[in-house]
Amino acid sequence: MKRFSIIYGSAENGLQKKSIEVLSELLLDYTFCYPTCFKWDEEIPCDERICIYIGTKENNPVILENSKVNLTHSEEYSIQVKNGRVFIEGFDDAGVLYGCMDFYNKYILMLEYPHDTVTFAVDPFKNKLLDFEYTSYPSVKNRGIWTWGHVIYDYKSFLDNMVKLKLNTIVIWNDYAPLNARDIIEYAHGCGIKVIWGYAWGWTDGCNTESFDEIYSQIDSIVEKYEREYSKLGGDGIYFQSVTELSRDTIGGKIIAEAVTDFVNQTANKLYEKHPDLELQFGLHATSVKNRLEFIKNVDPRIRIVWENCGSFPFSYIPKNVEDFEDTKEYVKKIAVLRGNNDKFGVVTKGIVKLDWSTFEYMDGPANIGVSSKAVKANRVTRKNKVWKYIQAYWLSYADKAYEMTKAMCEAKNGDLYMTPLVEDGMFEENIMFPAALMSEMMWDTNCEVNKMMTEVALRSYVDFA
Repeated sequence: MKRFSIIYGSAENGLQKKSIEVLSELLLDYTFCYPTCFKWDEEIPCDERICIYIGTKENNPVILENSKVNLTHSEEYSIQVKNGRVFIEGFDDAGVLYGCMDFYNKYILMLEYPHDTVTFAVDPFKNKLLDFEYTSYPSVKNRGIWTWGHVIYDYKSFLDNMVKLKLNTIVIWNDYAPLNARDIIEYAHGCGIKVIWGYAWGWTDGCNTESFDEIYSQIDSIVEKYEREYSKLGGDGIYFQSVTELSRDTIGGKIIAEAVTDFVNQTANKLYEKHPDLELQFGLHATSVKNRLEFIKNVDPRIRIVWENCGSFPFSYIPKNVEDFEDTKEYVKKIAVLRGNNDKFGVVTKGIVKLDWSTFEYMDGPANIGVSSKAVKANRVTRKNKVWKYIQAYWLSYADKAYEMTKAMCEAKNGDLYMTPLVEDGMFEENIMFPAALMSEMMWDTNCEVNKMMTEVALRSYVDFA
């Protein structure tokens, strides 16, 4: 049985700690023995073990000495296997983390499945390691998940599974900031994940107001809520929704797009007075403003517009809804540059798994989220399996549509895209289902043939099928 050693750059670095954790977990599946870990300047036992060197040029001199690549992109990594040694280099610490994940995805699985019809799968470390070189960086700059917070039942496992999918952003929408919000942020940051908190700006269930006057009266309370609940948490931004989740384009005789733009700009301006660098994200439902874009163009350019409900899959909850795909794609390419080439543009895609509104109840106060029992999690996994089976069936048919849309948006924004697919109330913390894993890989790599990507993702041991 092969033994491994991980030689790292800095034990004090939070993301390198996570890299060691991820790599150790992956290797343990094959060796049944934890790899030993050494800092680059420590003495390593001289035997037949496989040494894996991880780090950046700045924090691991062994990487610097052996590197043959010039990494230039944030989160970029290089994997080099030569003469039985492995070097995982990152442009930054996040790149190291993702390189460790893809050492498994791209290299170990290649050795484990040699396409031999006699054995199918073999011990990937039985023979001498094959030389290998691979470099990659993300197509989508900000990749993540959008979810209601009260349907996260284990926040550490939820965030750990996001790491496996190379995701770096989570939007958590909740009625109130969780009591353990600081703990969630701290753990997320140790995983290289930014936390965006979501709350309503004049939004009500169904947006059933008939007067914008009532909404304007809430500006001060919206600002006060941010100061009271979120400003000192150490999070990475605020996502908000307002009165756009309607199928009509007027309220009380006023054009929604015009009035909501004015309302959002006034509210944001008050926040920017005290917090000029605040990341503000306007969750905008296209259904009520689709034909009124001349007003939406006037949204404060400091605000990131995050578009939802833009048309067919992957913006539809139902992944079989692809009839208007081409029209949706052209519309999305248009709104991507609505405010110019530097438009802070984002999307929430759907068609994976969503909140069960038949059992939904608003929370009437803050709660400690993401800390439920094993029994609760097991029960919910069973209940969600039929939903995942339905979603999975149509992803097997229409994954190419999600991929084509992702590529189109990347091209329109030259990769500077913010994308947080809706993955909520599906027990993601327990099972990484194939549609979620595939969508994540699409955001990382828009230069792969979709059928090849589907095969590679399906082979990963941490990916589940309903």
